[in-house]
Amino acid sequence: RLGQQGPALSGRAVHDTVVDKRGKSWVGSLLLLGLALFLLGSFVSDPRFRVSQVQIEGTSLVTPEEVVGLAAAMGEPIFLLNTRKIEAQILEALGCLGRVQVRTRLPGRVQILVREKEALLLWENQGAYWWVDPQGQVLGSAASRGALPAVHDRRTLEAAPGGYIVGVPWAFAAEMSRALPEVRDFDFTLEDGLILYTTEGWPVYLGMGGDAQQKAFLLQELRE
Repeated sequence: RLGQQGPALSGRAVHDTVVDKRGKSWVGSLLLLGLALFLLGSFVSDPRFRVSQVQIEGTSLVTPEEVVGLAAAMGEPIFLLNTRKIEAQILEALGCLGRVQVRTRLPGRVQILVREKEALLLWENQGAYWWVDPQGQVLGSAASRGALPAVHDRRTLEAAPGGYIVGVPWAFAAEMSRALPEVRDFDFTLEDGLILYTTEGWPVYLGMGGDAQQKAFLLQELRE
């Protein structure tokens, strides 16, 4: 019936019709792409969507300013931030951290949640501080003293990130720091082990091991 009502389309006409539809489809796609790029450019360049606030939670061993500096997010377009990359670079730089989570909040706020590792000590060597775990592994250099108990090296033992400081009774040092929470500084020599100084200036030789609670009790009795 269609053939009776009108002339049949030639092969050339069918081809032209298909090409015309494809051309219109490509034009529409290009217009949509151009619009998307325009909107993206507008968001990226809009000052409202640049990071103006970085909030840090969970720090005690490092300062919030250190974390903010490592994140390097201030002033950046919030839509272009790579949160995974920021998390990785903070963890790599701060060995005392066990976990970092970066969240973005429109229009321009970044929230960084950190979780610090537990049972850490500081190793001090010629004015430089290092984070050390209870097994003696060096986790990284500490920019500041912070609140951790510190073991001061008196024999210049080698310390390098990722390596171990051998010869130091780290587990015993951690136990002593818990038994004597008011003591924040211990000296160490391979000959005498851990040494602390009372407020009266007395040296107390704790040795390389033993019952930390009993030694803390005996020290209190002697001081009295």
